[in-house]
Amino acid sequence: MLLLVGLLLTVGFTVVTGFHDASNAVALPVRFNALTPRVALVMGAGFNLAGALTVGWVLGRLVPAGFPVAPGPMGSAVLVCSLLTAIGWALLTWWWAMPSSATAALGGGILGALLGGRAVDLLPGRPLSPAGLWDLLLPVVVAPAVAFVFAQLLVGPAVRLVRHQPPRTVKTRSGVVQATGSAAIHFGHGIQHGRRGLWLFVVLLTGHGTGGTGYPPAWWIPPIVGLCLAAGTLLGGWRIAYTLSSRLVTIDPLRGAVAQTVSGALLFVGGFVAPLSLSTSQTSSAAILGAGTGQRFRTVYHRTLVRMLLTWLLTVPVCALVSGTLLLALSPALPAG
Repeated sequence: MLLLVGLLLTVGFTVVTGFHDASNAVALPVRFNALTPRVALVMGAGFNLAGALTVGWVLGRLVPAGFPVAPGPMGSAVLVCSLLTAIGWALLTWWWAMPSSATAALGGGILGALLGGRAVDLLPGRPLSPAGLWDLLLPVVVAPAVAFVFAQLLVGPAVRLVRHQPPRTVKTRSGVVQATGSAAIHFGHGIQHGRRGLWLFVVLLTGHGTGGTGYPPAWWIPPIVGLCLAAGTLLGGWRIAYTLSSRLVTIDPLRGAVAQTVSGALLFVGGFVAPLSLSTSQTSSAAILGAGTGQRFRTVYHRTLVRMLLTWLLTVPVCALVSGTLLLALSPALPAG
């Protein structure tokens, strides 16, 4: 029963992630007419599928995660509680029109469930390894800070590079860069969340003795994960796109191109070079904010910024609390791990 529920929740989490995160790549290109909404989403679905297939069939060594979830009934229970929490948080933050990290939500949920199991002696050992702690800190703190600084630093050279160009030429070239960056963000998103979905499938299937498990994953798992990401992307959660393009910071096409370049490069390179758990939402949002600040007039909508930062800060503790509570409620029916 836990296996079936876990697999269904993994599919649901993957679809919701694609739906929630589509705005990160399409907000600026659609606002500045570099891409139409339909083309942006169809392209995004294709690149998300390609990213998931790439990490599953080519980069299988990058699939294992740092979270100490052992296969078996207890591991499945931890993942079920974590997935329920992460899906709920993603839908809630979408309703708030706030970009948030699905990776941090899932990590916080796993941490809370592990702590809950440890509290009632269902799980031995430490609830979080150094690698798991890094998987939590990287998307929440490190990646947004790097994206913000890089975007802010690149604006100056970009402005000097086009200072003698007519505005129409600047807008056209910026649109090309935005569209290219959008493709890179989608592909990086497919790698990042394809990796997470593959890991969930492998842990659940291994814990119940089902065939086709291990690393790299069985050939049939990456297409399932990729199609779920693509389906979610096609749904396109536009509420968050409005926040990123119009309610966070005042930004022009050139600065939008810088933001897309930085977030696309970080997600693309981070996905290929090492198993870095980057958050598409927080990396893209920080790049947009970094590119839009530092102008001669007030550009930042501080109320939106404060709400966004509070959402980021609350993601891990709230998800940990909810998931831990769910695990404790389920604990009487679970064997010791």
